[in-house]
Amino acid sequence: MPNQFLEYLNKPHWRRQHKWRRAIWRNMARLGLTGMHALPVNRRWVDIHRRPMPLANLDPAMAGWKIVQISDLHYSPVVWRKYLIQYLHWVNDLEPQIVVITGDLITGGYRFADRIATLLSHVKAEHGVICTFGNHDYSIYGKRTNGEGIRRADYLESSLRKRGLIVLRNEVLRVKPPEAKSPLVIVGLDDEWSGNIDPAKAFAGVDASNPIICLNHNPANVRELMDYPWQWMLSGHTHGRQVATSKLGRKLYPHRYRHYTHGYYSVSGRHLYVNRGLSYGQRVLEWCRPEITVFKLEPAKL
Repeated sequence: MPNQFLEYLNKPHWRRQHKWRRAIWRNMARLGLTGMHALPVNRRWVDIHRRPMPLANLDPAMAGWKIVQISDLHYSPVVWRKYLIQYLHWVNDLEPQIVVITGDLITGGYRFADRIATLLSHVKAEHGVICTFGNHDYSIYGKRTNGEGIRRADYLESSLRKRGLIVLRNEVLRVKPPEAKSPLVIVGLDDEWSGNIDPAKAFAGVDASNPIICLNHNPANVRELMDYPWQWMLSGHTHGRQVATSKLGRKLYPHRYRHYTHGYYSVSGRHLYVNRGLSYGQRVLEWCRPEITVFKLEPAKL
């Protein structure tokens, strides 16, 4: 009997089980336990969202490329290795040219830096796996860490680079295949919450005529970054949810109200996409599922 039950979970008939799985999801949401989607009962509750990414001045050689975005993995004692591995396999199945990871790779001590680097080293992308950092990569203590946050982030960067991953902390990467005449420019900003973001440094020397994608963990400062020449900004951080959900909440916590929580936004003619993240979060609503985003590059229509 136990073996039959495990087989039932490992090879489910999803259409037959949809109602009872949804009922369990709702009850977990009421208790604030939707982060437990790591359990087998919701282990496939992920949204693979596909979206075109029009870019001005995109070289024709890169039209049709796939950029896969994942975010907020939060590898830690409460987010399991097996849970993350299954989604990284799915990323590989998408056969992307580039994979970008927009922050919060870990939540925990130094040992998780080596562990997440090992997991991500198995992600396959023709032109690289690019990582930027979020607040949890500096620890959960904010700016008052006496340098501990910087030490943790530096250790994480070292672990990632040793395994062949690309790390952008206020840096730029130009991707140019041999057949292309002009590059695709990817600017990776460091974490804003910890005070380490430096867009002036990141965008220094960037040619505004190139197609530019900006990786920025927290989308809250998107309008502050309009002085810089990005076309698309890819973010995470929110887990798809609003913090101040009521009128009273907005009055009590106006600084915490989120204008950009999930999905696509047009911001003064530019493009912002906020990924809901892969791992733990108070995913109260059914549509607010963990997410893998697949962007297909195409020339912007004039």
